Amino acid sequence: MDLSGELEGLLAARPKERVSRGRLQLGTVVANWRVEAFLGAGRSAEVYRVTHVRMGGEGALKLLVDASYGLGARFELEMEVLRTLAIPSLPRFFGAGTCEGRPYYVMEYLQPLFLPLPRGTVVPFMLSLAESVAALHAAGYIHRDLKPANILRRRTGEPVLIDLGLIKRTDAPAETAQTGVSIVNGQRVGVGTRGFAAPEQLLEGRASVRSDVYALGKVMRACGGKSLGSRARAVIRRAVAEDPEERYPTAEAFADALRRCRRPTPLVWGTLAVGLGTFLAWCVFFFLAPIPKPPAEPSAPSVPVEPTVRAPVAAPPEELPTERNPGESDAAYLRRMLPLAEGGDARAQCIVGEAYFHGRGTDRDYAQAVRWYAPAAAAQQVGAQASLGLCNLRGWGCPQNSRRAAYWFHRAAKAGNLGAMVDLAFCYHAGLGVARDDRMAFDWAMKAAQRGHMRGQCMVGEFYLDGYGVEKDQRRADDWLQRAARQGDERAQELLRTR
Repeated sequence: MDLSGELEGLLAARPKERVSRGRLQLGTVVANWRVEAFLGAGRSAEVYRVTHVRMGGEGALKLLVDASYGLGARFELEMEVLRTLAIPSLPRFFGAGTCEGRPYYVMEYLQPLFLPLPRGTVVPFMLSLAESVAALHAAGYIHRDLKPANILRRRTGEPVLIDLGLIKRTDAPAETAQTGVSIVNGQRVGVGTRGFAAPEQLLEGRASVRSDVYALGKVMRACGGKSLGSRARAVIRRAVAEDPEERYPTAEAFADALRRCRRPTPLVWGTLAVGLGTFLAWCVFFFLAPIPKPPAEPSAPSVPVEPTVRAPVAAPPEELPTERNPGESDAAYLRRMLPLAEGGDARAQCIVGEAYFHGRGTDRDYAQAVRWYAPAAAAQQVGAQASLGLCNLRGWGCPQNSRRAAYWFHRAAKAGNLGAMVDLAFCYHAGLGVARDDRMAFDWAMKAAQRGHMRGQCMVGEFYLDGYGVEKDQRRADDWLQRAARQGDERAQELLRTR
């Protein structure tokens, strides 16, 4: 569904629709996402930092609080674009729903952009941003509201474009593409932010790829302050030309100009050439001059190499008494398993790890749990692999590392662990530790669901409901959600009530 061509009509047609306000309380759980902090609010929406109850991954929940004057239509458009358009320059979309009658969606958690940027980082950052905008244009959209407040960063430093309520398709019909207007006090005015939007966009409602190029120039000026060199300032002057025909024709052309800014000037090349010639001359002199041989050194005495100490090979689990005795307490069971675990039995190591993980018979200690999970996982103990993956994903007892988490989930899933299959599906769906791949996520969730796993059944139902990795199918969505709901899955029950 292309909502961008209908947005301006919706703005005029629905001027008075409102949604009641009410700040979410910290600790509130919204569809498995727990509210951790309030991040801020604009005219139409509030944003919260949330964490997934099971997996621990962070996200940002955007909740609509005011749908008047077409703001609800913009929110719907933004959600639809994030759901359907998977390009690196946009936030990853984790899900959507309603909370107390108000629509929301969850996207990846991003870092703010602080200006001005440090000296020397402006051009590389703007180059990455221009490439992101070029990717959006290549997908058939223009942003129409590029400004520093709508640019966030991943932890790796990559810029991400947010606030897509004004996004519009470049192939929209001529009468729509040339009429990007809002209705304010009964008057038609252009959309965008004064100070960053191009003149033709603000005054006439005409937006194009060159309008986004204009905004890129304005953003670069805001990022650089007074630290920009003459070549960078020349790039900005062309980008923000009042006549669209005098600007760079595309965001990619703007990026090419930035790449040329990073190349050394002719004077620098000349200096480098002189220095290189001098260096080569000295190399020739030293290589051709006779070099006296140093006196022979006595040979070092041979040192015996200490043999590698190998970990004891664990005996098959069935040969060791790892099963719990009737009436045995948690503490007694742990005391009995510790010697076996220290002796290298992988199943006993996993049992000890679980005791520390859940606090059974001892204090909860995630670091100790990881210490015992690690050798058991390396010895192909599937349960330990799945639990070690969860510890790596959450940062429990070890540094948070989503790549290692996905690795252990994959090994356990291939060995048949149903929980690991669902956790791996979540990693593929959220892009945690692996490239985002909704089809792969659906396949792993389906494998667990077909074997009766409750969370897997709920996830498959959601994928059919929203079209993640598979065509939307309401009937199949209901079937899988009902299976999970009958087993007591609260998320499935909620979706069946509110879908």
